Amino acid sequence: MNHFKWLSLIIVSLMLINCGSSTSTSTTSTSTTYNAAASEGELMEYSLDETNLTYSYKITSSAVGLDSGTHTGTLTKNADGTYTPSTAPNAKVLILPNKLAIAATKLTINGVDRYTLIAGIPTTTNVQFSDIAGTYNYVSLQCLTTACNNSTGDPESAYGTFNISTSGSWVECTRSNYTASPSGCAGRDSGTLNSLGSGKFQIISGSTDMGTGMFYHSPTGQKIMVIDLKNYLGSYGRGMIFGVPQVTANLGGSLDGKYYWNTTLGTSGWVSAAGATYTLSNGNTGTLAPNSPWLGMIETSGGYGMIADEGVYMWTSKYAAYDTYLEIGTKEQ
Repeated sequence: MNHFKWLSLIIVSLMLINCGSSTSTSTTSTSTTYNAAASEGELMEYSLDETNLTYSYKITSSAVGLDSGTHTGTLTKNADGTYTPSTAPNAKVLILPNKLAIAATKLTINGVDRYTLIAGIPTTTNVQFSDIAGTYNYVSLQCLTTACNNSTGDPESAYGTFNISTSGSWVECTRSNYTASPSGCAGRDSGTLNSLGSGKFQIISGSTDMGTGMFYHSPTGQKIMVIDLKNYLGSYGRGMIFGVPQVTANLGGSLDGKYYWNTTLGTSGWVSAAGATYTLSNGNTGTLAPNSPWLGMIETSGGYGMIADEGVYMWTSKYAAYDTYLEIGTKEQ
């Protein structure tokens, strides 16, 4: 009887183990939430689930009165490791793990459907001014009126430098280098940062709330800056600033490789860098001139940009006739 009793217990235990193992095979979500800015001036919480191939976003502050409901979509994984979002099929979702997500979606603004570029930093805690201090080279896109029109009827892209002190003050220089002339650079503006928690900072210019900054930083000194421009008409307008630290651009080595990018027009492509030469996804080739027009920037025949150790690529036109969009991307992983 005792042998039968123990045999029965063993059989029941094995059945329970088998049942438990069958329920443990369910898919576990790998969703990451990002503090994000959209190029139309929308502050977002953007979430990506690479396991279940879904994404969602919620607008937490809108420059044009868009709703704060949660919007969802699906992802298609591509052979090159990027993703295609269902709401912007000509764009890509690009991910630098634990650093940055570049995405896109379609928003209806003033009755018009517009594709918007999204850049997000993973939500984090306990970010100090000392963590994010330094001078950043940046590219930006701004809508200077509520209809997103300037003198050409389009948004305006720009480039420049943005300095943050360890005490939380900032200086911005449009199309000029802060390092060369801290107190007299062209297009100079200044103000203070106010921590909002979760890695976000309110950016104050005088008495005006001009937007929200979000930052990635690492112990090795790598940093990425994303700023949502709220709706500071007459100055910055609404839009986005995207930047990385101002360091010497040493072409070749770790900077070589393929960088995938999205544009603020809802399109995508890639650029491959090999030393001082580049090849675009459309077959065009050209030369890279490092540290021009200043330290860390890279000049091409059509514009200025950066390829950085952070695995980041950014570019905008240097000609006024074409300064209506920008490109932001990440290095192939």
